[in-house]
Amino acid sequence: MKIILALLLSFPLLSYSADKVFRLHLATEPGSLDPNKQKTSASSYLLGNMYRNIFTFDDNAGLVPDLGGKCSRDRKQILTCKLKKNLLWSDGSALTSEDFLRTYKKLLDPKTAAPRADLLFKIKNARDIYSGKTKMGALGITTPDALTLRFEFQEADPDFEYNLASFLLAPTKSDLSAYSGPYKLAEWKKGQKIILAPNKTYQGGHASRPVVEFLFIEEDTVALQLYEKNELQFLRRLPTLFIPSHKKRPDFHWIPVTRLDYVGFGPELKDREDLRKAFIYSLNYVELQKIFSSEGRPGCVGVPDNWFPTKAPCYDFDLKKLQKGLSGSTYTFMFSSLGGEDHKRATEWMQNQWMNHAGLKTHLEAKENKVYLQILQSGPPALFRKGVSPDRPTCLAALETFAPESPENYFRLKDPEYSRILSSLAKANKQAEQKKWCQAGMDFLMQRHLWIPLGGIHFSMLVKPEFTGWKINQMNQLDLSNLH
Repeated sequence: MKIILALLLSFPLLSYSADKVFRLHLATEPGSLDPNKQKTSASSYLLGNMYRNIFTFDDNAGLVPDLGGKCSRDRKQILTCKLKKNLLWSDGSALTSEDFLRTYKKLLDPKTAAPRADLLFKIKNARDIYSGKTKMGALGITTPDALTLRFEFQEADPDFEYNLASFLLAPTKSDLSAYSGPYKLAEWKKGQKIILAPNKTYQGGHASRPVVEFLFIEEDTVALQLYEKNELQFLRRLPTLFIPSHKKRPDFHWIPVTRLDYVGFGPELKDREDLRKAFIYSLNYVELQKIFSSEGRPGCVGVPDNWFPTKAPCYDFDLKKLQKGLSGSTYTFMFSSLGGEDHKRATEWMQNQWMNHAGLKTHLEAKENKVYLQILQSGPPALFRKGVSPDRPTCLAALETFAPESPENYFRLKDPEYSRILSSLAKANKQAEQKKWCQAGMDFLMQRHLWIPLGGIHFSMLVKPEFTGWKINQMNQLDLSNLH
């Protein structure tokens, strides 16, 4: 990290005129610029502006046409979507429905092993194609003409239109040589930055979009120093220690996001509900909320209260619920270094709480994010800290995080009752029914003590006021199409 920082501070950052460059940062350098092969949202700010889909999502307007015009459901099992006329890739070639279909086939090809192919699994035969049981020709997606996509579903998927706002399913060229979003790749300086230039073939957006540069900076405090020196124009995460002193500044932004941040329990504690309860009820959640200047209280499910009949369920600090004689072993508590100093501080606080209130010993381990995800997939430790951005702003999307086929199901949850709840929520048409089954799903996780939810999440950001037109929605999707 010291070598990278030295390069950043010594390398001439201003490759373009200072007033025409919008500079922000990523915590890690992308391994690939293929949006269809992403496992996490770590590079979403970058890829979401290079690749676009049929819709974008706006917190107030909902799904807004982007590459597409509109979608309509002829019957519950058929969805037809129209593309805009005269769509072009950044190289000037035509972008048609066949590009979308080719991309879907790429995602479902067993040889590709796309990590988020599950977003297509409710389409007819998609799951069997991905598992190699059925040939690609049986896929329930067709292109009646160059501007039309027709989706046939095998099971109810009321949220599928939201998937069509995700860069994970965005159309790509086979060689990734062109882009569909408001920006295109201009240069990738390995170990330093990625430079994006405005894509003039993109329909919409501000006519004078500036050049955008993404620097690779792991430590939040280093990024803050560069921001204060005017070498960054957008600070994506202000460390919580600085929130009280920066909150009243005009460049401070408090962004509410729909996320599931939690501490999960691995296989070692699967059959030890007594221990899971001890870890849950020995945390003083109100104290943690004050330490981190948090809007949402830790211990509560961090999704909107209006998804439930009353409000999101919570755990409380309650030492009376602890059994005696649970101390002895030392349990590994692992987290990703991508979370920065805030995650490190929070895990150290939890470690002290568990020891002081319940005599529970933990060993903290921070791992590089790719290594961390590999460990979670192969065999999670006793405790792990995880944050999830649901693919859609719905309760079904949040609960499907722990569906059997979800790559985020690190609980290894495979319970018929939970699957029935998901099925009932997917079929619910009335809002009252949706809230009922949302409550049932979250209660399932809470009452079985499968996790420790960390409450509603707000991102604290700093943005130079001379740049306007940027937008971040509750799904933590950054839209720079109107930046100026």
